[in-house]
Amino acid sequence: MYNTKEKFGTMGKVIDHDDGTYSVYLYAGAAGVMNLKFTLVLQREAIQWLKSVVLSTEKRAAWIGTFTQGNVTEKKDCFIQREGTWEDKCQFPHIALGKTMFLCDPPATLPCGTLSLITVSRKPKGKATETPTSLFKKPNALQNINGPNSLEIKDIMTRSSDYEMHAVPKCRANISDALLDGYWLKDRWVSMVCQNRQWKDTGEVQQCLRNKEVYFLGDSTTRQWFQIFIETFGYPIKVNASNWRKQVDSIPGSYKVTAEDDYSWDLHDIKNNITAVYHHHALSRHSAIPIHRFPYFSDVVNQLRAPQCNYVILISLWAHFDTWTKDSFVDRLVILKENIDRLLQRCPRTKIVIKGPHERNSIGNHWLLYDMINTLKDVFKGSVFFFDIWDMNFAYAYANKKRIDIHMPMDLIREEVYFFLNYVCLN
Repeated sequence: MYNTKEKFGTMGKVIDHDDGTYSVYLYAGAAGVMNLKFTLVLQREAIQWLKSVVLSTEKRAAWIGTFTQGNVTEKKDCFIQREGTWEDKCQFPHIALGKTMFLCDPPATLPCGTLSLITVSRKPKGKATETPTSLFKKPNALQNINGPNSLEIKDIMTRSSDYEMHAVPKCRANISDALLDGYWLKDRWVSMVCQNRQWKDTGEVQQCLRNKEVYFLGDSTTRQWFQIFIETFGYPIKVNASNWRKQVDSIPGSYKVTAEDDYSWDLHDIKNNITAVYHHHALSRHSAIPIHRFPYFSDVVNQLRAPQCNYVILISLWAHFDTWTKDSFVDRLVILKENIDRLLQRCPRTKIVIKGPHERNSIGNHWLLYDMINTLKDVFKGSVFFFDIWDMNFAYAYANKKRIDIHMPMDLIREEVYFFLNYVCLN
């Protein structure tokens, strides 16, 4: 339900009563004439095929490995595999992968230890056979369902806020799901999961984060967060679509920047003793990445042993994992969860946020990403705060006439960071 003039948008919740009838719930967060859109994204047969075939197909996550020694260079296929057996392969085990192994075809003349770079492969060895393409095309997919196109919401005068009327709790770890996630109105996201507000007072943010180390562990969507975050606590930059990928410079006496490259760097606020750290995860789907360049996050978490224990951690693992089998993905999450549990035993006041996925404007992986929400929730349930951004991103797209993409607009990212601070600073 949306109104682009008011920049209002919200996603509905469909309840299947298992008797051929359904109930649809929408939150009337604003008055006026609202547009309604009902879409059948995928049919049951498509989802069953994704569950039974795609999620169990090995070697869909694949790379081209570059082996280098002196002036000799060879390129070979690399992939991850969990099930079955393999022979005559270069093996690169890591405890963070659980039972999953990173493997490469051996080079003809060089030893396995000379693997230096990996580049994502567009022609993986593993491919689900007999893809039922018709299930992912109209009219079988993205089918508009007949129904009312609009409705008018009359303005109801009330002195109570949404939070008072619906007893919306403060943000806390292991919070229960709400019937509806919330709505956009103008430039603000109003959450119905837990109470949120905007954080535009730099001094207030600095007071909350003083003497803390804040880690952003994820991918390029997490890098967007990192850039907005340093702006929010005072670094003099106005983040926009053209500069969020760029490193910022040190400012003598105020901010010190330490960086290897765009994939790993940190910024230290000298006056407030705030350290913000960004790391991209290992085995990413990029080009020419040094194999040992990116850390496994279980290692990063395990190395946090400062006696002050002033840690805040944001983890986002989803955008590069739709080609992993379900079991390999869970393996990686479970090992990370075990290290998080040990960190919380050492440092029980640590705040940890797990950020969920959003759609990437591809019907082929739409459900795979959506399914990750439940997987992430199941693995990390306990002493972490799960931030489900799926409906928030879709509602923003409708309210602002934008398309869903992997890198969403920065005004949306800013509201996501504000929501993160509601848990970190108000709990």
